[in-house]
Amino acid sequence: MSHKKEPGRQADYPFRLSIQTRWSDNDMFGHINNVLYQRFFEHVVVAFLRGPCGIDLLNAPVVTFAAESQCRFLRPLSYPADIIAGIRIDHMGRTSARYGLALFEAGDDVAAAEGYWIHVFVDRASQSPVPIPDPVREVFERHRRTP
Repeated sequence: MSHKKEPGRQADYPFRLSIQTRWSDNDMFGHINNVLYQRFFEHVVVAFLRGPCGIDLLNAPVVTFAAESQCRFLRPLSYPADIIAGIRIDHMGRTSARYGLALFEAGDDVAAAEGYWIHVFVDRASQSPVPIPDPVREVFERHRRTP
């Protein structure tokens, strides 16, 4: 019996955006450098928080701090292909959430990379954990992973 998880599909990630790759994203092996996968994850997380969640990341009294991240590389991505980045909510606690993240080559429905970020919501002034704000929690509920 195999314990390998099947790669996700675009439909598994309800919020998606397109990321245009650049010539400089490729490394000497001709594919996107692995460090940039985390940057692409960051891009979709920030777009999700600023967009549907409506968080003003520069001024809001409650902000997010990254507590943990992980990326599983499944297939290489290369310039000039565009990338589709997807996010869903895999778990929500009182003060933190775990985002499921994936990267797809544009036109391909199967993930080339999957991972997660855990964000803790904190009071900007005290930098102490606080409950996820209700309006954000409502958005998270709409983007929760479906079994």
